[in-house]
Amino acid sequence: MKDMRTTRSAGLTVLIVDDASDTRNNVRRLLGLTLGMEVVGEAANAEDAIKKIGQLSPQVVLMDVNMPGMDGITATARITSTYSETVVIVMSVQGETEYVRRAMIAGAKDYLVKPFGADELVECIQKAWERETARRVKGQAAHSIGKPHGQVIAVFSPKGGVGKTTLAVNVAVVLAAERRAQVCVVDLSLQFGDVCVFLGLVPRRTLSDLVSETTLDAKTIAPYFMQHSCGVKVLPAPVSPEYAEYVVPEHILRVLSLCRTLFDYVIVDMAASFADTALATLDAADKVLLIGNMDMASLKNMKVSLELMQRLGYGREKVFLILNQAGYDYGIRFGDLEAALSRKVDFYIHHDDIPAMLAANRGTPIVLDQPDSKLAKRFRELVNEHLAPKQRGEEAVSLWRRRQAK
Repeated sequence: MKDMRTTRSAGLTVLIVDDASDTRNNVRRLLGLTLGMEVVGEAANAEDAIKKIGQLSPQVVLMDVNMPGMDGITATARITSTYSETVVIVMSVQGETEYVRRAMIAGAKDYLVKPFGADELVECIQKAWERETARRVKGQAAHSIGKPHGQVIAVFSPKGGVGKTTLAVNVAVVLAAERRAQVCVVDLSLQFGDVCVFLGLVPRRTLSDLVSETTLDAKTIAPYFMQHSCGVKVLPAPVSPEYAEYVVPEHILRVLSLCRTLFDYVIVDMAASFADTALATLDAADKVLLIGNMDMASLKNMKVSLELMQRLGYGREKVFLILNQAGYDYGIRFGDLEAALSRKVDFYIHHDDIPAMLAANRGTPIVLDQPDSKLAKRFRELVNEHLAPKQRGEEAVSLWRRRQAK
């Protein structure tokens, strides 16, 4: 199988799968006008496509959904489980969210709604390939021996209002103020980021300003960090929703990669989305804290997210499942909940809304504002027992000090 970091001299290789010959011809024509892309084959059905992948080893497969016999979603699942280095992009006239969700769970890296033009097609292929390449290079680097680097912890929820930012901020404060680690929080809730609000900071320069810089290094990024009195540094989200579009996956990968070299822990507060920027963040993360509440909508979305993350190749060692506002007053038993999610919940937080709201309104994290509260103690337990056990935390600080001494 090919190395994901390289492409053949003839260009990125593509297999087109669609039962309509007109569609195959049109896609071939569109790609024929593009330098760096080569159509190596076509298939009119999923069964033939799977055979040709084994014969031709295309780097990208454009897969139609509705075909006679095996449908494109089922074929995508088989291809991604058998040929892990092949990127599948699903094509369909159906643009509904449910179709996109099913495709992503099956392992597709993107979704194109027909009809599409040459620019949209080429951009989709290129970005999907770049994301997958970056993910695999990052994975290889993680297993290599080299310069010590910090850990990226992404805090994610598929639903808003579940305490995601509260968790991200308080985890960061425990690591910085109590464990004496070097910590930054990157606010990647690009349209409505609230990290600065929770820390009582007023952003001046933001991520959308940073990505306009011609170079990105430690000297360039330094003025963009805001520092809280506890030691946590924050890279703020854009101040207005319309600026979010200036931040693309490639920017995020570069920023997180640089932050790894500057901090022991990089906490990323994410938006409730599986957009391209979110997928890039999840791929780059060493650990994903997936958080939800005990309402049915949140649990349903958590289950869907777990299925998708499994298809993306994230193991249980990467995805840490947290249930917030946990208790027996919601009509759902913990055993039934875990059975529905098809896995154990790693950490329960019996959330007290009033202390959390008071802390947020004061712009002071609850571990500082109410350090003896049950919620603050629970955040410490999460850090000290799961995210950074004492020995690991002390090693991280030691690594940082060695870096500073160089």
